[in-house]
Amino acid sequence: MKMVNVSLRGLGFILITLLLLFPFWANSTSNPESYMNVIITAGTSAVLTISLNICMGYGGLLSLAHTGMQMMGGYAIGLAMLNYEIDPWIGILIAALVSTIFSVLMILISLRATYLYFGMITLAANLIAMEGFRNALGNDGLISGLYLPAFRGEDLTIRQFYYVTLAILVIAYVVQRNTVLSGFGRATMALRESTDTASALGVSPSVQRVKIFAIAGGLAGVAGAITAMQGGFMAPEIGDLNGGLIFFVGLFIGGVGTLFGPLAGVGLIAAIDFQIRFAGAYRTLILGTILLLCMMVLPRGIVGTFRASKMGSPQELADEPTIVEEEIITTPTSASGSVAIEAINIVKHFGGIKAVDGVSISILSGRVHGIIGPNGSGKSTLISCITRYHSLTDGEVKLFGAEMPKSPHRVARAGVTRVFQIPHLFERVSVRDNVLTGMYLHERYSWIEAVLRLPRYLSSTRAEERQAAVLLRVVGLGRKGEIAAANLSHGQKRLLEIVRAVSARPKVLILDEPATGLTQSELGNLHNLILFLKNEGLAVVLIEHNVDFLMGLADIVTVLESGKVIAEAPPEEVRNDPRVVEAYLGRADISELMGE
Repeated sequence: MKMVNVSLRGLGFILITLLLLFPFWANSTSNPESYMNVIITAGTSAVLTISLNICMGYGGLLSLAHTGMQMMGGYAIGLAMLNYEIDPWIGILIAALVSTIFSVLMILISLRATYLYFGMITLAANLIAMEGFRNALGNDGLISGLYLPAFRGEDLTIRQFYYVTLAILVIAYVVQRNTVLSGFGRATMALRESTDTASALGVSPSVQRVKIFAIAGGLAGVAGAITAMQGGFMAPEIGDLNGGLIFFVGLFIGGVGTLFGPLAGVGLIAAIDFQIRFAGAYRTLILGTILLLCMMVLPRGIVGTFRASKMGSPQELADEPTIVEEEIITTPTSASGSVAIEAINIVKHFGGIKAVDGVSISILSGRVHGIIGPNGSGKSTLISCITRYHSLTDGEVKLFGAEMPKSPHRVARAGVTRVFQIPHLFERVSVRDNVLTGMYLHERYSWIEAVLRLPRYLSSTRAEERQAAVLLRVVGLGRKGEIAAANLSHGQKRLLEIVRAVSARPKVLILDEPATGLTQSELGNLHNLILFLKNEGLAVVLIEHNVDFLMGLADIVTVLESGKVIAEAPPEEVRNDPRVVEAYLGRADISELMGE
């Protein structure tokens, strides 16, 4: 994999060198400005496509308003230059700011919308903005007389503006790369994969979506500023979605959700578009056909397909990474034996179904609290009520004596992390990045520090990567840190989910059937990890059908039947309780019933 990365860096270096030397070649032609304008346009398209990739590829937000964001940035710099004689360099910043505000307003009115409806709302906002400029400014919204910025009192030549555009493109790529490879980026991708799981790790869905959409909007505004200065005018037609077809085609050809994909895709589609520039009405048909063929033949795009191949995907390490004097970091809790969670008379009805019917339970720090019961007895529903994934029909929940927060991500931030019954991995990212995502709550650097790679970010990242390596080694996944989580076995995926939850450094850890599908050696690793966490003072809630495994760990066991508690006692007492035996269809041994 290292050889592949070196080769890609070499290819990138060659590409940058060619772009830097391109104006010298263009000067040897009869129309050098025309050729440089083609590359400037392609560079602007690449900036906008990077913006779209951040929003849609990594944020999971279907935006049909990126041409509108570009238009908004173009009008911002144009009106600032014409009406207030603001310097174009400052105008670029104004364009970014105005487009960011436009993006934030769009997403604030569409936060509750699902993927497709979100896209429709952004499209509607785009059309409204276009008509607004067309009617408010007169002359069909056309403004002209815009100009290139100056340097040392002289207007930039087209060649100098070419290099400015390349510099902005590099900055946009660095913003994308450093955002994606930061805790902020991992939290964003977690939300793309699963809102519930991201919330369980402390990520606020609404806040995170607003932030990532704002970043995308800012970059789109910069693309609009370049477009306005290059063309010398701005018109509502810039916001037309038909004009944005090249960005969507470029993104899908290159690879959605890949770093280099937008550049590769736009470079290729810009070359094709240059060749068909005289095709007139057939241009849209040709580009649409290319997009359709790409989605059929290369659904992951060029870069995505390469990354999924044996040559492009990371491989398992030959040896586990060396770790020197590193331990699992936990968050200190209150004294062992004190009440961590107290659920009082919890009631949850789904219509006429009483899923949980008056359950009271106390979970203590430094204890493993087992919860068992037949399928449909209300175990997972009870946990969802406690962690606020379900609203309560009645009852109350307290965390360390205070009222439990009202939303799942706030529950996680208060120190309660859960692992779901059904696997919720972030399968499109690496094993290591899954674990690093769990550390999001404890990161102390800002997005700006991550983008600029400032010292606090660098030191924090090194510490997080060491801790991730420790956790992966504990459960036998030390060699698999770089491979995609989707390539793990079922048992390994469960272990990865657990160490990801542990990496959040919770005070209460809730595990819903974690032993399902684990081999004997994996069960041993999980057993040792749970004992370690218990000894560190964590409250561990263990819901499990593997009764022998649970009985060997639990200090106290609560048994549910039809949404009610029918027994709560130490393991041996529960095993022999007649009510429990009856609940398990009269079998004398619970573990026998469970197939153990």
